[in-house]
Amino acid sequence: MVTQTADEPARHRTRAFGIRLALVFCLIFFSACGGLELSDLIGRVSAIWVANAILVYFLLRHPLRDWSAILAAGLAGNLCADLAMNDLLPMAIALTACNAAGVLIVAAPLNHFGLHKRFARPQSLCVFYALAAGPAPLVSALLSATYFHFATGRAFAAQAIDWYATDALGYCIVVPILMTVKRDALARMFSRDQIVGTLVLLGTVAVSLALNFYLRGYPIAFLIFPAVILVTFQRGFEGGTIGLLMAATYLMAPALTGHAHFAVHVSTAREQIIIVQLFIAVIGLSVVLVGAALAERRRLEQGLASAIVRAESAREEAVVARDSAERANRLKSMFLATMSHELRTPLNAIIGFSELMQDQIYGPLGDMRYSEYSGLIQGAGHHLLSLINDVLDMSKIEAGKFELHREHFDIREIVRDCLDLMRERASQEGVTLTGDVPATPLTLDADRRAMKQILLNLLSNAIKFTPAGGRVVAHAKLSGDALVLSVEDTGIGIPSEQVNRLGNPFVQVRNSAGASHEGTGLGLALVRALAETHDGNLAIESVVGEGTTVSVTIPRWLARSDAVPLLLAHAS
Repeated sequence: MVTQTADEPARHRTRAFGIRLALVFCLIFFSACGGLELSDLIGRVSAIWVANAILVYFLLRHPLRDWSAILAAGLAGNLCADLAMNDLLPMAIALTACNAAGVLIVAAPLNHFGLHKRFARPQSLCVFYALAAGPAPLVSALLSATYFHFATGRAFAAQAIDWYATDALGYCIVVPILMTVKRDALARMFSRDQIVGTLVLLGTVAVSLALNFYLRGYPIAFLIFPAVILVTFQRGFEGGTIGLLMAATYLMAPALTGHAHFAVHVSTAREQIIIVQLFIAVIGLSVVLVGAALAERRRLEQGLASAIVRAESAREEAVVARDSAERANRLKSMFLATMSHELRTPLNAIIGFSELMQDQIYGPLGDMRYSEYSGLIQGAGHHLLSLINDVLDMSKIEAGKFELHREHFDIREIVRDCLDLMRERASQEGVTLTGDVPATPLTLDADRRAMKQILLNLLSNAIKFTPAGGRVVAHAKLSGDALVLSVEDTGIGIPSEQVNRLGNPFVQVRNSAGASHEGTGLGLALVRALAETHDGNLAIESVVGEGTTVSVTIPRWLARSDAVPLLLAHAS
């Protein structure tokens, strides 16, 4: 059995990185030698300088910690190429340093801002082209022109222009192709389901090149451009790159061999090479920009599809959560309804026996404190019974089991009964309680008990929050096809930020000190629920320090023509 030590993976990584450095050295060496050889063949006018673009590619494909080794391997390949082409050592070192400056100006900002990780995005491409066509070749061109001018006496401007053009074209054409072409995408182009379409598209490029060759007496070289763009549209970066290489081979081969009739017709080889290089650069730039736009569209489409899937999943989860919440709410309401019924029986007994003790029906209690305690028990029992009734009614409404018993009655009777019931409490609190209703009957079809419960809750709240010396008025009036039942007080008022919260279960108004009054906060919630069961609504208007008006509007009232005046009792 073969065992692997802990150092084996590290040794494998070191060996693989060493092979990669050797590859960088060889690629830079041979591409630089090829460029220099072509430059000598055509009289010091270099073809597109590829070596720097290859080095930029390897730097962008590796983390910053590997840059020193990769840069050293690439520059060593450049230096050795210069020496192999019979340049003196000082000149070889100077030219290598000029190339190094341009390479770092392109690669360093892209790596620093992380643009190399999303190179195919429009923003990254714009930054790259700005560096590759601007400061990178310009700086290296000025440095090389300065060296050649003082070392050999060569014309400064001509050297700078030649260096800038070849270096910039190399960056702009080679780097985007190397950075954007993916191996798996190339494989898909020639897969069984796409190979026929790919060959047809590439055949379109071949036809445009053939027409340009056989009809070279006509200016139809422009057909190459749309043919390459068509391949890019259908097969992305990879298809456009193959089409570009076909066009570049067709155009550069005659230009480098001096057969101008194959491509463009100009007077000198220098002009021919420059025009061909620019033509290839324009096509390459178009391929990259079109490919980037298509890739961005595909990315957005995939993002949209993912967002739709997530939204659908979220909607399904929301439906499940809603159903669970509704089921839990129904179970809660059923539990509260059951418990409220169970609590009523012992609570009625407590209230009944406390009333017997308070009235001393079977003889005196003895100590006066017993009489006081029995009164407290009776008051607490009534309060607790009221709370249980509210909980029971609210749970019935939430469970959908609250049944309206509609009958035809005069709402003024409800106002009178409620004022009578609340008069003693208002008197104890030092609050003036009055009613304001018209002399004519206000009849409607509604649940009498629900209307009474609504008004009692509104009056109870108003008295609770109105200080001694204040006033509470119950109003009843007609408004169009509806009855408006409202209670107005001169109490403490409600802050505007709390008004919208009222009417929800277990929500209470807190005073400026943060304390809340006695109660569960079910009063207004029950009023709102009872109003809505009658297809009505609840409205609250309040000013802090001046008072509050709570109104309930109930539609579908039935007015009668008989006018029977009803006098309401007033309490002061």
